[in-house]
Amino acid sequence: MSEQLAAYLVCSSFMSEGHDSIIPYGEAAHPILDKFGGELLIAGETDQFIEIFEGEWKNAAKFTLFRFPSMEHLKGFWDSEEYQAVKHLRTEATPPNFTFAVNAVDFSKWKPV
Repeated sequence: MSEQLAAYLVCSSFMSEGHDSIIPYGEAAHPILDKFGGELLIAGETDQFIEIFEGEWKNAAKFTLFRFPSMEHLKGFWDSEEYQAVKHLRTEATPPNFTFAVNAVDFSKWKPV
């Protein structure tokens, strides 16, 4: 029996200088994140340093990364009535650039070349 793979919520928002506070969002979302086993790994902040090695990155976009025990937990968080009721506190203060979910690598199936 294989273990559940962790899942990651990958987010980017526009955080220009002087944007509205996202503290109310953090205070409202944190208990919901805890309920679904989510963990904040990287927090996008106005003064976040990002160095681009390849590709393009939109000006004023910041990066946030959450880990969940599984995609089921991540989707439970995202789709929950509790989260949907507070999500606007984030999107109104810092408009999204992108948000997506991805599973971790299943190393039991990964075969290096």
